[in-house]
Formats: sequence, structure tokens, C-alpha cells
Amino acid sequence: MMLGPSVIGQSAFLQKWLFPPKTFYISETIAFFGGMMFMFLIGVKIDISIVARSGKKAWAIGILTFLIPLLFCSFVCFCAKKTLDPDHPLYKSLFAITFIFSSGSFHVTTIHLADLKLLNSELGRLAISSSMVSGTISLTAVSTMLSRKDIFSMDKAFHLMGMSLLVMITLIIYVFRPIMCWMIKQTPDGRQMKESHIMSVFLMLIVCAFFSEVIGQHVLVLPIILGIAVPEGPPLGSALTDRLDTLVSNIFLPLYFLYSGSTFNFFLIDGHTFMIVQILAIVSFLGKVVGTLLPSIYWKMPMTDVISLGLLMSAQGITHLIYLQTGLNITIDEQSYGNALIAIVWLTGVITPMVKFLYDPSKRYLSLNRRRTIEQSTQDIELHLMACIHDQETTPSLINVLEMSNPSLENPICLYVLHLIQLRGRSTPVFIDHQPHCKTNPPQKNYSQHIVNAFRSYERQKSNNVAVKLYTSISPYETMHDEICMQVAIKRVSLLIVPFHKQWKSNGMTESAHPIQALNRQLLRTAPCSVGILIERGALNISNPLTNVTFYSVGIIFIEGNDDREALAYAMRMANNPIVRVTLIRLMEPRKKYKNLSNRDPDGDLIHMFKVDCIQIKRHGYKEEVVRDSVEMINVLKSLEGCFDLVLVGRRHESESSLFSGLTDWNEYPELGTIGDMLVSSDSTFDGSVLVIQQQKRSGIGYHDFHLDSGILPKQENLTIVEFPSDRKVWPIV
Repeated sequence: MMLGPSVIGQSAFLQKWLFPPKTFYISETIAFFGGMMFMFLIGVKIDISIVARSGKKAWAIGILTFLIPLLFCSFVCFCAKKTLDPDHPLYKSLFAITFIFSSGSFHVTTIHLADLKLLNSELGRLAISSSMVSGTISLTAVSTMLSRKDIFSMDKAFHLMGMSLLVMITLIIYVFRPIMCWMIKQTPDGRQMKESHIMSVFLMLIVCAFFSEVIGQHVLVLPIILGIAVPEGPPLGSALTDRLDTLVSNIFLPLYFLYSGSTFNFFLIDGHTFMIVQILAIVSFLGKVVGTLLPSIYWKMPMTDVISLGLLMSAQGITHLIYLQTGLNITIDEQSYGNALIAIVWLTGVITPMVKFLYDPSKRYLSLNRRRTIEQSTQDIELHLMACIHDQETTPSLINVLEMSNPSLENPICLYVLHLIQLRGRSTPVFIDHQPHCKTNPPQKNYSQHIVNAFRSYERQKSNNVAVKLYTSISPYETMHDEICMQVAIKRVSLLIVPFHKQWKSNGMTESAHPIQALNRQLLRTAPCSVGILIERGALNISNPLTNVTFYSVGIIFIEGNDDREALAYAMRMANNPIVRVTLIRLMEPRKKYKNLSNRDPDGDLIHMFKVDCIQIKRHGYKEEVVRDSVEMINVLKSLEGCFDLVLVGRRHESESSLFSGLTDWNEYPELGTIGDMLVSSDSTFDGSVLVIQQQKRSGIGYHDFHLDSGILPKQENLTIVEFPSDRKVWPIV
């Protein structure tokens, strides 16, 4: 993605204009600092424990994707040397270029996965683990090879360089890292790191870069080791990435690419050497695909996934460019450097679109053939719910909703709680299982402890009526929906409950989080189950069922359609709870009130079932309001103020209804539908909580083709489905 400046820098005219002799050393200094900070940033984002936790599949793929292309390229290199004169510059450079083309890079693979939005996919997790193994081996091999020309002469200077490197690594591990851990301990939870602490880490970075050059290693070796030693995640890791990401990505890296391109002289290239280097690049590419193919066939992976993984492992980028720049004038001549740079550019341009065409993670859950809805579930089987939490303030509301849902021995509930955390200060997403028996979790700070404790207490209080299983997902918001949808499919969830992006405080103020709003809209498009958006206000967000018994008043606004029936089906389950009072308010148009009852009416059937099962219980109620237009409907909604702790509404309704004429154009929050938006919008006086429910789409309207802005239910077609195994492991992925 960032190789464009290097191509611009290849113009001889631009080279002279951008880098005249007087400014060359300034540009070189800028490129030096850019490379240093970039390698340090890579180290900060790396979770080195992934190597230890990687399964056999990742280890096999990681090792073979380095060794097999190295063997293939070595054979080509041996054959090519026979066609070259021993005094030819390429003759001495081929061995170094072979190593660079065969090397893997964790950072480059991660960047490609992030661009393709595949970080949370199964393929992405396997690619990250494999590239970490391959990248660790490659970094050791290439840095050793490029450190000096006389690398194989075992003289005293070489031994002294190795001993000095070990001393510096010991200093980083046993001096610099404890200092950084002490800084973290001095920072209270939720607070930002002091600027003096951040500047101290930058000072450590400069010291490491200086001594790396002094001891004879490349200047970038010790900075990346220091970055790996930085404790991952907040507060220090995230603070460093927040400060460095923009500076490095937008300023230093483009300048580094431009500087790298400026060192390339087009007129030095000849056809013979160009073809040799390009053939070497193609052979290394094929070798990585073969290295991925062999273990993948053994583990019976789908061929599309295998090819996609092979392409990702073949990705070239900034790390390979740094290797080339490091080897320039040490073991690589300018002509070979230019040929290799061209190969990196075209390999980068080819791989990304090919993977995008071959692999779509949403296919894993968008083709379910069994509907997962509350309306179609029976009362005598365990109901599977999933709740997403972004912060611990949402916990009381979700426990209250769970308490309303009537967990009992006859109607047990299994609740999957997914704590969602934005990925900051690291490159790899993490999925953590908080079950006591799970021993495969990555060792790290437990960000979800308060949430885990609250739900564990509720589970103990409810004995065998409720089973709560808790997980933490640390990933980018852009791909978080893939993780959630995959877990929904694996766990056979009937209803997914997500919090609204706005939170109401006790003083009446609100807080908004737009990434959460985008996530909710994506889940409405792609979730393979029914989705409920919970707007938390009033008593639902204050009362604590763990300490006191609360009586809940629940209202359902019913007009028509699948979503309203799903909301009513959920309310009927709540109605069996002795501490819940349910009131059904049906809004009807005059022309529909007296329609022909001989036709099958699923809405009427479910309402009749509610009357038969619930109205005989005196605490429940049923009201029928005839409304002629949207004005009368708004008046009915205004009359609900102060009547209910929670109101359930359906999200979508038929477009032909005159009740919604003109209202959809004024929606403030299209993801809530027309009724939900009127109850929650800024000019609404309703002060209770609202649960907006969308029933799982029964047929491939094309999940991605559904328009959230309309809030109208489109026509539905047939969808083919695949079932998922229930015993699929969630961590590690291999």
C-alpha cells in the first residue's frame, strides 16, 4: 500500500530534484529515524507469546514457508550463477536476495489482514501464528547474514559482536523492561501515562539504536527487541502506538519509501539480471504456497483457504524493503537492489486482490439453514442468548434483562457474555475463554474481571437455572462483527443483545461511541440470529438483582410483521416470571381491524396465544389502539411515559402501512427502526429502557444488501444453509 513513494523515487529527475547532494544527508537521517521508530513500533505490537502458543499446524506452516522457498531459490540461485561471471555484481548478491525473498514477516502479513478485514477470521488467526513463527526465523537468519560481509569468518571481532549483542539484550530484559513495568504500576487504572514516562521510553529507544550501531549490528536490531520488551496493551503499549502510529505512518514511512526509491537507478538494469531476479521472486512465491500446501493437506483444510493462506504468507512489504536497504552496499549492489525492489512492488500489488477474491469469512455464518429465533424455540429447551458488553456499566442492565427472561429449571437459559475491547497497542486480536477449565488462554492482564465476577455471582445465585459463559474479544471495531457472528453460529444463539451506542448518565447527559454504532449496523446486516439493541435508561440501569428483588413492568408495542412477533415471543417468555408484568399494546389501522379472519394471520395467531396463556394471569394486560395515521401513533407512544421499565418493539415493518408515511425520512437512528427511534430520539420524553428486536432473516435477501436507512422489511427469498459443529474450540485456533 505504501510502496507508491518508492516507485516515484525511482525517477532519475525526481531523484535529483528531491535529493540534491546538499540535502541527501538530511533525507538519510530522516529515513534512519523513520526506520528506527517503525521497527520499534513493530516490536511494541508483536505478541511474542504467540510463537509459544502456536499449534503444530502453525509451526509446520511457519517453518516450511521459510525453508521450502529457501531450497527452491537456492537451486535457482545455483543455476543462475553458472550463467554469470564471478565478477558480476549480481553473482555476489544472489545469496542475500534469496534469503530476503524467502523470509516471512509478521508485520507485513498483519497489515494485509487488516486491509482485507480478515484479522478475526480463522484464516487470519492461522496466518498470524504462522507468520510469527516464519518471521522470527527469518529475522534471525537475515539479520545475521546482513550484519557483515565477513559473516562466516569466525574471527574475534565477530565473537565480540555476538557477546555485545547478548549484553544489550540482557540489559533490555533485566533493566529497561522492569523500569517500564514500574511505570505502569505508577499509573492508576484508566489513567494516561505521564509524559515523562513516555519520554523515558523514547530515550531508551535512542540508546538502543546507538549501541546497536556501536557493537556492529544494524541500527534497527536492538530497537525491535526493545519494542518486543514493552508490556503489551494499555496503558504503555497503547500510549506508544497512539503517539507513534500517525507520525510514523503519515510522515516517516512515506519519506523512508521515497528515500529507498531514490537510491534506485533505472539505467543500471539490464534484461538478463532483471529476468534472474524476477524468476527468483516467482520461485520464492511458489515455494511459500507449496510450504503452506503440504501441512494444510495433512490437516485437511479447504483448498480455497490453503491458497489464500499461501498468498498471505507470500506477502512482501516494508520489512523486506528494510532488509534490502540494510543489505545495500554490504552484500547487495545497486543493480540487484533495483531489480529486487521491482519484484517487491509487483508481488505486493498482486497478492491483496487475489486473496480478496478467494476468501470471504462471512460465508462461514451467512449460510445457516436452521433458523435461530425465539419465536420458533420451544419453552422446554434451553434458550441460548448472547450479550455483548463494551464496558462494565452495561452489566446491571444485562443482568436485569436476563432476570426478566425467566430462567428456571423448566426453561433454562444459557447466556454467552462477550466483552468487546478495541485492539490498541498490539497487532494481533485475542479471543479469551474465561471458563475455569480453559488452560489455553494467553497470559495477560484480565480486563474483564469485574464483569466476570458479576455474572459468576448471578450464576451462583440462580443455581441450575442459568449457565453463564464469559469471553473477551480484543479486536479492531472494523472486523469485530465477524468474531461475534462466528460465535453466534458456533453457539447456536437465538438472540444476540448488543448495547446502543449512546449511554445515558444519571445527570441526564449522554455519551456516544460511533464505532459501536457502526458495529451494531453491521450486525443487523450479517448476524445469523435475531438481534436486539438495548437502550439502557431508568430503573433497568440502576437496580441490581444481585442484592434486591425488583418487580419489572414490561410493555410490547405490536403493529405487524416478523420483528414484532419476535418481540412478543420474547415477552411471552418473560410473562411466566412472577416478578414481571407484561402489557401488550397493539396498534391497528381501521382497514386491518376488520379484515377477513379466514386467511391465516401469523400476527393474530401469536396474539391469540398471548391472550390464552397470559391474560388469565391478572398482572398481565392487553390493549388495542386503533390509529389512523402517524400523528395518532405518536400520541399513543407519548402516553407510555413513566409506565414501563422496559419496552420491546420490532425494528422493521411493512412499507405499505400509512402509519409510517413520512416518518422514515426523519429517523435519527435508522438502526432502531421507526418506533424505536421515536422512543429514543433527542426530542422524546420517554424515560424507560427500550429493546429493539430484529428477527433473523429467513432467506437470503443478501445480508449485505439490506438497507438500514429504510427500516422497511424487504421481500424474502430462499436461503441455503450449513450447520456448524458445537464442539469447535475458540482458542487457540490451530
